[in-house]
Amino acid sequence: MKKLLALLMIWLLLPVAGAEETYTMQDGSLILMDGAGRKCQPIAMKPDFPEALLADADISGAIQLNLPETLLPYVSDELTGGETLVELYCTTELIAMHTVDAADGDVLRVAYRTNLGNYVIRKVIGVQFAFDRYHGSAASILLCVDEITYCMTCENGYLTLREVWNGAGGIGIKRHAIYDLQACVESAGGNAGFCYGNHPYSDVTDLPFADFPTTCEEAMQHLDRTNWAVVNNPNPADRLYLRGKASKEGRNLGKFYNRTPVYVEEIRGDWAYVRIGRATTGYMMTKYLAFGEDADKVECAFPQLEVREEYRLNVADEATYEFEVLDEPSKSAPYTRWHSGDSWTVIGIKGNYYIIMNDNENVCYIPQSHLWAGNG
Repeated sequence: MKKLLALLMIWLLLPVAGAEETYTMQDGSLILMDGAGRKCQPIAMKPDFPEALLADADISGAIQLNLPETLLPYVSDELTGGETLVELYCTTELIAMHTVDAADGDVLRVAYRTNLGNYVIRKVIGVQFAFDRYHGSAASILLCVDEITYCMTCENGYLTLREVWNGAGGIGIKRHAIYDLQACVESAGGNAGFCYGNHPYSDVTDLPFADFPTTCEEAMQHLDRTNWAVVNNPNPADRLYLRGKASKEGRNLGKFYNRTPVYVEEIRGDWAYVRIGRATTGYMMTKYLAFGEDADKVECAFPQLEVREEYRLNVADEATYEFEVLDEPSKSAPYTRWHSGDSWTVIGIKGNYYIIMNDNENVCYIPQSHLWAGNG
């Protein structure tokens, strides 16, 4: 917190030393710098934009920077669609706009730059709302309507509902899971309390705002748990094999901890053909899978681990870094980098590797020596 406040104070003082250090104009777009000196998403401005207004502009924020009211009329129609712009803030990841349309009322518009230009998502809210710019991240949009706050992210051209907070608690939403936020916070970790299934909240771009859930019970009513199960070893210390064929002699594709979510594509006698994450498939013994309400009773056995310091890359601070994960359990396998801010869990083991899965349900591998239990 102290570090964040220090960055904010430095950012606020920069205009005194020279306005060019806090913003720049490029190809007709206004580019603001956040509290860490990083460029935010470019805001396309109208050709008649008087840049002299920037000298006295009160641009506040450290992560989510607001555009002052005096500059709103000069934002390009490319972003606003010609609608009346009420509020705009930008981050390194996106531009969030509150506009008002004569026919649709209050509208959320989210824009970001691609190689083909500005990409804009338009979401009709229909009721008055306000942005919460103080509790979100660079990639999230927090909408406050009455006493309820909705957290959305923008992914691959669509809006995803991530969390909903009300006065009594909150709803957590994953790609194929819904859970009680408060119960999750009070749990020992992992996916305790997660109910798995298909739901309409992974893409809410076209979902009427009136259909957004306000309570966990309401969200659960729209969760289709058909074919979803979790690993349920009788001995929680055991791990369930994923096999290459429906036989105990089948190739070992990994062993998975209790509460690993699986989608059952087909049941063949004693064996179930399952998918874990987006593309990891194989066979598991059906008797060691729990469905529906039985799945809710299974305790999570995921080990709570973190990346060792020596394997952290591009370290910004103790909690902000990247680390490498592998596509296969082999040192020579292709690798990608995950960010510490992304949510991920250890769901299994394969040889000397842990099997991990993130919120996007990407399954990867990491050497066991790269993770540890931390200092508690």
